[in-house]
Amino acid sequence: MEQIIEIRSLSKKYGDFTAVNDVSMAVEKGTIFGLLGPNGAGKSTLIRVLACQSRPTVGHAYISGLDVVSDRKEVLSIIGVVPQENSFYDELTVSENLNYFGSLYGVPVIEIKKRSHKILDMLKLSEKSASRAGALSGGMKTRLNIACALIHKPDMLILDEPSVGLDPVSRKALWDTIRTVKEEGTTILMTTHYMEEADMLCDRIVIMNRGKIVVEGKPYELKNRTGESVILITSEPGDYQVLKTEIEKKEPILSCNIGEKGLKITLRDEMPLDEILDIFSSHGEKIKIVGTSKPTLEDVFIHAAGEAWH
Repeated sequence: MEQIIEIRSLSKKYGDFTAVNDVSMAVEKGTIFGLLGPNGAGKSTLIRVLACQSRPTVGHAYISGLDVVSDRKEVLSIIGVVPQENSFYDELTVSENLNYFGSLYGVPVIEIKKRSHKILDMLKLSEKSASRAGALSGGMKTRLNIACALIHKPDMLILDEPSVGLDPVSRKALWDTIRTVKEEGTTILMTTHYMEEADMLCDRIVIMNRGKIVVEGKPYELKNRTGESVILITSEPGDYQVLKTEIEKKEPILSCNIGEKGLKITLRDEMPLDEILDIFSSHGEKIKIVGTSKPTLEDVFIHAAGEAWH
């Protein structure tokens, strides 16, 4: 497939601090690409570079073959950026906001009218076209943010943590919106801290930590990495911190985390379950529940991020 984003050996430094460290990656046209990582991983810095808001220290980034530095004006005309904070004006109506942002991009008035009608219909905001933007619900404000970024028909949409602050119902509605935008042919690059969101929406995912890419692949590929399984063990009295420390010493253990219901252990299949249960027994723990499952994207994330810190 055709690539819309190409990043080559890109680094971004702030003084002695390296926020993005020698990153190379590509995004295929017409896909939803997820950029994940813990706070401080370098996601936001990379987004700022792609949005032409920050220059790379070393390396290059291209969008539709255009350099984000030397072709900045052209790049800005083919991307839409949806920041976490609202970019529209509360005192203007929904339609007035679209008219304003369309004019900023030099879209002819008659074309703004046509596009506004289509976008508002697509994002289920038609009935609110005459409503003041500041009076909209949280979910509708997020959709209006997206509408303002789509008014000039960008090739690519950048979404920075689009679901932050939304309730579960609004979040699911937003997912439908994002899928619809993709179906219209727009490539989407998004950051998110919600693993379920990334799993449900993204065609491909990159996990960053300390400025580097540590994991890349399709969600199902990352979850189905061979030779791994997840065990959840609940015990009494449940001195999980001591157990965690002991279990993490074992070579096949990939990660061990304390959850609400007990210890969640990700391991290579060659370690017999009996060995883990013996550790519980030797510490006077009485096993109540043992459950097994395939790794979730959250398990992959925790393992990838944790491994990068060692």
